[in-house]
Amino acid sequence: MPIVLISSSPHGSGGELAQNLAKKTGWPLYSRDQVVEKAHETGIKLSRLETSIIKSPVISENLAREKNLYLALVTKTICETAKNGNLIYYGRAGHLLSPGISGLLRVGLGSALEMRIEHAMKQLNLPQEKARDYLEKLDEDIKKWIHYVHREDSQNPLVYDLFLNLQHMSIENATAILYETALLQDFKFTVESQQKMDDKCLAANAKIHLADHIETSGMDLSVRAVNGVVTVTYMPRQEASADHISRALEELSGCRETICTMAETNILWIQESFDPKGKNFDQVTQLAKRWGAAVELLRLDSEGKDRSQIPVMIENQGGSLSLKTDTGGVEDDDADTGYDDKGLARTVEKLVALGRSAGGFPISGAGREVIDAVKDNNNYSLIVLGNLFLSKGNETSTRLTRELGLDLREKLKVPVIASGELHSRFLFGKTQAFKLLGFILTTVLIYWLVFTFQKPILNVLGGDLHSKFKWAASIGVALFVPVVAYVYSTVTGLVLKIIDID
Repeated sequence: MPIVLISSSPHGSGGELAQNLAKKTGWPLYSRDQVVEKAHETGIKLSRLETSIIKSPVISENLAREKNLYLALVTKTICETAKNGNLIYYGRAGHLLSPGISGLLRVGLGSALEMRIEHAMKQLNLPQEKARDYLEKLDEDIKKWIHYVHREDSQNPLVYDLFLNLQHMSIENATAILYETALLQDFKFTVESQQKMDDKCLAANAKIHLADHIETSGMDLSVRAVNGVVTVTYMPRQEASADHISRALEELSGCRETICTMAETNILWIQESFDPKGKNFDQVTQLAKRWGAAVELLRLDSEGKDRSQIPVMIENQGGSLSLKTDTGGVEDDDADTGYDDKGLARTVEKLVALGRSAGGFPISGAGREVIDAVKDNNNYSLIVLGNLFLSKGNETSTRLTRELGLDLREKLKVPVIASGELHSRFLFGKTQAFKLLGFILTTVLIYWLVFTFQKPILNVLGGDLHSKFKWAASIGVALFVPVVAYVYSTVTGLVLKIIDID
């Protein structure tokens, strides 16, 4: 089931290439123009959103919701159109749609500016210079659109699987290359890919349902779907409307269960394995309670092994959650599926019981895959990195974890911290108590010495000693002030931590 996502600059040859591929293969073709038309039919104010992104550095909350609704509509369109077959999609940023799903062929096209100018002159009846100015301004506007909507640099080559330069290649040859590439084993859907696409489609449908429902249309909601379970996080100020969320999703097709969590923000916790009885769990949940946050779990399989059996979250009698394996309807005599979810289900279940769950899901890969999996729902206040890359050895594990943290911080603009630093940075325990006591005593000692020996100190700063050794006074002040500031700020910081102010 090849799904080809083609991205090309306006007035290039992307549309022609997509149409040629559709004629050659018989695969359905869907373009951005069709999605835009559908968006206008559903009431999405896309033109106003585009204008605001281009002209204003600040986007209102209402327009931010319009952006999320538009992305949900695009996701739903692609997933439902390709559900039972192949698909060719062509747009200005087609390669950035449906991030985190393997098996999609993401294609970029490069067309010479002079060729695009000729196309614009013919299609828009413009003189050459005006056509050039128009395309340069349009390219700049699209760059802003991609940066805001998809959180990507339009020039980043790592987001393409294939890039074709059409300056020295015919459309026919480019079509042939694209067709042969789409049929490669690397771009065939696995069971895992299909499950992820189903989850994205379900989450997109949930967002659209919530936007269509009067009581939930103006709410700031974070929505994620994993194996038929839809997790919705809402703000404390929206508690009175929380019951409407479940009602709005009652008739949502494919939704087995809805979990609603009230939280001011989310904490993303990434590990290879989870233990709801472990020290890290206690620290993360303690911090979540202080911040009024929900915790979203991401179990990272850094080995990237393709699983033939996909874990599905199910609800047992009594309301507990567990994982079963999708076997395509074939039941094994042995009840043990052989799949180890590394404590993910048990930890999600414990978070649900605490009212702190924002869902949990597994992925395979590394930095790029993690970013693609979470950037659609990026309302995190903190990302916690736990045990990762354990099979690589201690030094390599530390380096890869640090690199992943830097990538997440750069792409998502969110603070990233290792789980081992949680207690010292955000929580208060015995170590912090001894530290506070030590720094209080140091502060008292410093002030006692200053007030006790005022006369010699003033002599150094402005008396006879100062006139003889001016350099000594300057050095003394330069060393003394930062030390006092550090000691005093440490005391105040720890005191604020005791009263839950970060």
